[in-house]
Amino acid sequence: MLKFIKKIAGNIVRKCGFLWVKNLQRNVPYILRLRLCSAYKKNTFFFVIDPNIKHPGLADRMKAMIDCYNIAKLNGYDFRIVFKTPFRLEDYLQPNAVDWVAEYTDLNYSLIGTRFFNELNFLKEDSWKDRTKLSKNKEYHCYSYVGNRQPKVFPESGYEWSELYAELFRPSDRLQAAIDQCGYDERSYVAVHLRFVNALENFEEVTCWDNALRTEEEKVALINRCKQGLLKIKEENAGCRVLVFSDSKRFLNSLEDIPVEVLDHDNVGHVSYDGNDDATLKTFVDLYMIARAKKVYRIDAPELYAWSGFAVTGAMIGGIDFLTERV
Repeated sequence: MLKFIKKIAGNIVRKCGFLWVKNLQRNVPYILRLRLCSAYKKNTFFFVIDPNIKHPGLADRMKAMIDCYNIAKLNGYDFRIVFKTPFRLEDYLQPNAVDWVAEYTDLNYSLIGTRFFNELNFLKEDSWKDRTKLSKNKEYHCYSYVGNRQPKVFPESGYEWSELYAELFRPSDRLQAAIDQCGYDERSYVAVHLRFVNALENFEEVTCWDNALRTEEEKVALINRCKQGLLKIKEENAGCRVLVFSDSKRFLNSLEDIPVEVLDHDNVGHVSYDGNDDATLKTFVDLYMIARAKKVYRIDAPELYAWSGFAVTGAMIGGIDFLTERV
């Protein structure tokens, strides 16, 4: 009997689009909005950045959007994005082949027609089995996501990640002007990204991982090791310019004595914490400059944030090679 009850409960949870009970709290406010007689947009999938939920950085959001678009397109669904916080996505990226811009007022909460799609369900590749098919004539909302899937080609659909991205997005005129102002021809340089988080300075609030180095000697040693890694990349790519990106102003300022290049980095920030326009624009410029490179490296070290997806996402947008250099 107990096994039967667990099976029924599991089916109910999956039917609602939730895999983990601990994530149910994210969806309760939306379930409470459901109305029996509410209208809904048939065959429409909404990816929603809700202001009442804490969200990860830009790369994770982009990965999740492409992941969801893959599923929507596979099922013949229209795909829309509601992204207004901490900035309006359409101020930096414009629709390309797909008109994805939507508002919170476009969302409908029909007890009959609305379904909640939890992208967190797909942390493991085998969990995608039998989960890529959407019910017909429904309106899907995705509020919970992690954006862990980033294959070159999605196995269930055959769609290429970079092509899906290009169908959705192109830089706004303002972003394109900022990219052009950097003065680098596309594919004329190698991009290298280093994610220090708080190792060298206080960059962002982190509750699950403390990598702040305690002594100046430790910080200097890490900087020198990373600079040696850059010199190795420079040697491997003789004759090619090396453009370095990082979340650490201190590290970028330390590179004047080696033959690599950096962009203006006065406005380096994290979009989840620095909602100001200058920091957001800088983040998008860095992402697209990485995407326009000949190839992309990420320098990895025990003190660095090895799980950063920023450089990987840039490489995926550009459809270019991604490599890791460990120091």
